[in-house]
Amino acid sequence: MSDHTVSSLLPWQQPEFKRLQALASNDRLAHGWLFSGKPGIGKLAFARHFARFLLCRHSDANGPCGRCQDCNLQTARTHPDSVLVLPDALQQELFPDDNTKSKDKPSRQLKIEQIRDAIDFAQSTAQRGGAKVIIINPAEAMNINSANALLKILEEPPPRTFLLLVSEQPGLLLATLRSRCQQLVFSAPPADQALQWLRTQPDCPPEADFYLQLAQGAPLHALQLAADNAGTGFRQLWQSVQSVGIGDVTPVQAAKACEELGILNAVNYQLLGLNLLLAGNQAGRPLTIDGLEPLQALCPASAGIGMIRRLHGLHHSLMQARKTALATNNANPQLMLEALFAEWAAVTATKPARRPQGL
Repeated sequence: MSDHTVSSLLPWQQPEFKRLQALASNDRLAHGWLFSGKPGIGKLAFARHFARFLLCRHSDANGPCGRCQDCNLQTARTHPDSVLVLPDALQQELFPDDNTKSKDKPSRQLKIEQIRDAIDFAQSTAQRGGAKVIIINPAEAMNINSANALLKILEEPPPRTFLLLVSEQPGLLLATLRSRCQQLVFSAPPADQALQWLRTQPDCPPEADFYLQLAQGAPLHALQLAADNAGTGFRQLWQSVQSVGIGDVTPVQAAKACEELGILNAVNYQLLGLNLLLAGNQAGRPLTIDGLEPLQALCPASAGIGMIRRLHGLHHSLMQARKTALATNNANPQLMLEALFAEWAAVTATKPARRPQGL
């Protein structure tokens, strides 16, 4: 299960949903909304549930009825007044039966044609005489031309047409686009609530605590990581970082050992560990997540400002590597990994220099 495969309201989203229900009941609901937050907390699930609520003729305090024709059409993904706009790669992940496999790598960017089609849909008449809803996910996958084209709908919204933008990185959106949307920022649920929900799921992993930590408190992301057996790769990566840091292996050897992870996973795991390390060192809190404990010994808070600067420099390099990994280009993943491990070696190297003979 992932953030993308759920369409019902999740337990921790009740306050946000009640807020929108109240606005709708008072006819004060904005036409444009931006739902943002970290991956795996259910933003798209919320948007899809809210779309069901807007299109259902019998919605009440509990939400959409789930039984009427509009709800049935939504469930079947055939409602003529509802559009879900996704990049090709995400479309194939969500609905693999809808697509024929292509030789080309599916794009993670939204095409201008998709946004133009959404604009045409917004300007058309609702076929069932009610509301129209457009969901765009992730909104940051639009290029500047697509985003500018979408502004027209927000500046002059057609009657009863709602645009729901879903984003993990709202800062990448045009400021003009953000300013024309009401914003709803989603946080990860409290750890005890997230863990309780995880344990009710049929595919809950035995290491639920570990995977919830790995997902930084995002329950849906935790389930996806467990399904992908991410714990094995995560531990392998940090064992390689440690081995590079103490000089047991070279960056080239470490990159070779981690090549099966894929560059995006390798970069994401490094960012997660580094963020936890920086937060732990700042708060004087030990790292407890399995596989990360040795990292704090290699990069202790007691090393001073020089260590902090090197770690922040490494964070910048990882963010750049993530952008490259997400882009559609011909970057060499192995060389990228080698460069990152070389930077870890420079940050964490602990072997003392050899003393000259005779001294």
